[in-house]
This record gives sequence, C-alpha cells and structure tokens, in this order.
Amino acid sequence: MEGILIKSIGGFFFVADQKGEVYRCRIRGKIQEKIYPGDHVEFDKENKMLEGYHARNNLLQRPKVANIDQVVIMHSVKNPDFAPALLDRFLLLVESSGFEPLIVINKIDKADPGFKENFVEYQKAGYNLIFISVKEAKNLTKLFEQLKNKINVLTGPSGAGKSSFLNQVLEDTNLRTAAISKKLKKGVHTTRMVELLALPSNGWVADTPGFSSIKKLNLEIEADNLSWYFPEIAKYNNSCKFNGCSHLHEPGCLVQQKVKAGEIAERRYQSYQQIYNELKEKESRY
Repeated sequence: MEGILIKSIGGFFFVADQKGEVYRCRIRGKIQEKIYPGDHVEFDKENKMLEGYHARNNLLQRPKVANIDQVVIMHSVKNPDFAPALLDRFLLLVESSGFEPLIVINKIDKADPGFKENFVEYQKAGYNLIFISVKEAKNLTKLFEQLKNKINVLTGPSGAGKSSFLNQVLEDTNLRTAAISKKLKKGVHTTRMVELLALPSNGWVADTPGFSSIKKLNLEIEADNLSWYFPEIAKYNNSCKFNGCSHLHEPGCLVQQKVKAGEIAERRYQSYQQIYNELKEKESRY
C-alpha cells in the first residue's frame, strides 16, 4: 500500500495513507537512513511494516524534507515590522534552492490603511502574495486553498507568526497526527525533528527552522548568477549591450534603464546591488 511518510520518532515511522489514516510502522533493512518526511513509501498495512520508497522529485537538505511543492515565506506587517530587504534574502534562499515561493504576510489586523502599497513591487515582480491574520482568522481559507494537495514547508523570520499558524493548523485538522505528536514526543528520543502536519485542505505543511538560516546564503550563490533570482531583472539578462552584464555600471544596460523608468522597483534594485556587492566581497576572500 502506498502512503506518505510524515515523521519518524523513536524508531517508529508514521505513514499517512490516501484517506489520511496514520499508521505507526517499523522498517525493514537499511532504508531508514534513506527516507525522509515527504517521501512516498510502500508499507504493509496489516503488519505495520514500511517496505520501500519511491524516487523523489527533490530534497531539502537542512532539515531534510522530500518532494516539496512550495515554500511558504511568512513575514508580518508589524511586531516585528516588515523588512523588505530581509524578504528579498528569503526569496533568494528559496529560489536558489530550486523551490517555488509563496509570500504570506501576517498580522494584517495590526496594519495601517494602505499597507498593501508596500508590497506592490513583489506583485509586479510576479510573486504570489497572500495577506492574512492568524489571530483573527482572516483569509486563512484562501491560504489553505494555495496549500491544497501540496507538500509545503514554512519559513520566515522569528516573530512573524509561524508558530501561531501551525497551532491553528493543528486545531483545524481532522487527522490524528496532532494527538500522535503530543503523545509520542513526551519522553521519547526524537531521531528526526521534521514533521508534516495535515492541513484542512488536504495538503501538508512542515515547519523548517533550519531553512531560515540565511547566513550561509552568500557562500552558495555566485554574484554573477544573482540576477537570475530577481525575476524582474532576469527577464532582461539577455537584452543588455554586453554579455554577462552585472546591471550595475555597464553602459547600455537595459536593467538600469528600466529602473530609471520605474518599471523595476528602485528599492528591489538597491537590494540586488547590496547582495551582489556582498557576494563579490566574499568571493574575493577565497
């Protein structure tokens, strides 16, 4: 029988079938070192034995989550105040890792009128944004629709409301994963901390604190490739006068022209400049 691995705790592997029923399984052979939450697996329903796993589409390395469809980047309008430069770096981390980002802006109940103007530059760049309030349950149904039938990982800065959102998910879900988690995590050695939580919309979400570390970001991306991760800049990469244009100082640079014309947000361009220079500086040290 086929299912999805949602977590492993204390030598047990928890598998959800297509109906959402969760089974606590043991495992055969050495595949326990090769499978991770999100993997599609084969298991014996009667004997509660996990027997094999299918080829995966992708794998997040830190922490390990397989077959990710989408990375949800949660930021807040206030408390803490929205920091666009920080969101730029989260987007860069997600896209350079090969995943699809979804921007979620929380705490709109605390927002000033017209707050959405601060996010127009991301919408123009082509990003998908959803504005929510976990506290007042605003637009959560709309968010769940975007997460439906997908394996989602949740990341973002501290204080944005990720824990509150996950608590809301646990309250809304009809699956037994919440009860299982609370029962087993007490006094049991946890071998793998990542857990997929069932969503009300037939999807999954995993909190991935290790993916929130953006300090290592600068060591993993080359400055000359940075522009490919800014969508509004990337579409002009092959249109400048010089091949391999950095879009910073070269004459005939179409990107600089688009910034002056207001077609590329100046603040996003400044963020690109700052990160580019940081990457170049680090590259010069090695």
